[in-house]
Amino acid sequence: MKILMVSNDMQDFGGLEEYAVSLAAALQQQGQQVSWLSAAWVNPENQYARRLAQAGIPLVQPPAWISKPASDWDTKERLLLWIMRLLSPFVLLLALGVSLLKRQPFAQARASAYNFPKGRLMDRLIGPDYRKSLARLLLDWWNLRWKPDLLHIQGYTTSLLFVIDWAHAKGIPVLYEEHQTPDPQFNWWKGFESTINKADRVVAVSEKSAEGLREVCKVTRPIVVRSPLLSDPFQGNWHRNYAQPAAHPFTVTTLARLYVTKGLTYLLEAAALVKQTHPHIRFIVYGEGELRGELLEQAQRLGLNGAEIFPGAFAGREELTRIMNHTDIFLLSSVLEGQPLVIVEAMAYGCPIVSTNVGGIPELIRDGVNGLLCPPASPQCLAEKITLLADDPALRERLGRAARAFYENSPFEAKAAARFFAAVYEETLAERKRLEGRRQ
Repeated sequence: MKILMVSNDMQDFGGLEEYAVSLAAALQQQGQQVSWLSAAWVNPENQYARRLAQAGIPLVQPPAWISKPASDWDTKERLLLWIMRLLSPFVLLLALGVSLLKRQPFAQARASAYNFPKGRLMDRLIGPDYRKSLARLLLDWWNLRWKPDLLHIQGYTTSLLFVIDWAHAKGIPVLYEEHQTPDPQFNWWKGFESTINKADRVVAVSEKSAEGLREVCKVTRPIVVRSPLLSDPFQGNWHRNYAQPAAHPFTVTTLARLYVTKGLTYLLEAAALVKQTHPHIRFIVYGEGELRGELLEQAQRLGLNGAEIFPGAFAGREELTRIMNHTDIFLLSSVLEGQPLVIVEAMAYGCPIVSTNVGGIPELIRDGVNGLLCPPASPQCLAEKITLLADDPALRERLGRAARAFYENSPFEAKAAARFFAAVYEETLAERKRLEGRRQ
């Protein structure tokens, strides 16, 4: 069976990428043929791109010189600047004409003459995101060359719905997997229902996500709920010392993209509250994203060391192991989630966990049993749970061991997930053949 995984891009660090690449590699190991198509260029040093290459999985992507002007905003702004420099003689002539005809000061006329073509160029030519057009061309080419039997789309809100339309027009069976929990308070799923029901199967990352897909996105197609996927980083030989070593400070760790759904503004407020009574506790958030500048400014206002809290993303699995081994409490402050793989990672390392109770998290964490839960957007609760754990080493150990035990007794192995999806693929293809037979 030939399976084409499709993603919008490939971040340097992310739960979606970790899950999907692990699944792709496991499917390949079990005899399936897998390839991966990214709608945007991927840096060859990206850890997930390297893992695909190691697994022998082709990565299909647009070249950087096309992809960056098509979809990268920083590149678009640089391109616009160079075009405006080339147009500077025209701008000066236009400014002179405007100044003479309208009797305006030359500086004012020059600003108008500069901003008019700049705005039009950005709005109509440079600014639009051409990623979908590039992706359709790539899909056409790869379909002709590789001829996939089925598409497995790794989706996040509406960004890849166009691939369902493309596959539907080509008559190719498609599974669409939504990695977030649809929530009506966010407008990200507007228009979802017009396309999603063209998919043969819809995959949800949790029961809560499946409920959101039915109620918010109006999904009527069969929904498959899958478990998180993470192979044991210790290969069954897990060991953790819960005694607080003197070699490193007490550390509260978060792994998250610097994005609005991760609730990092509330994390900073909680950190400020904790440090009022426990100034020795260190907070670190590993990740990158669009909110970096805003979060650094908030940290400064709260009297926190933003550079220490936000050191950037980690590079690979070895560094992740070091980070988790030096974590005394794992914290997730999200206001919206699907089924976060990062919670499963923290469980696999036996970390005591404090998290919000959003999305599928309560399907993993039972409050007071294998972690502590708070409502979203509640820095006071987060601070209380962190200080409770910081002051009670026995509770940290009990919750950490319970989290590891939950991981060990749950079907998180990539091999099991690959077998599960292979069965779903076979069922989907068989159903498609039956429907085509009836039409004939």
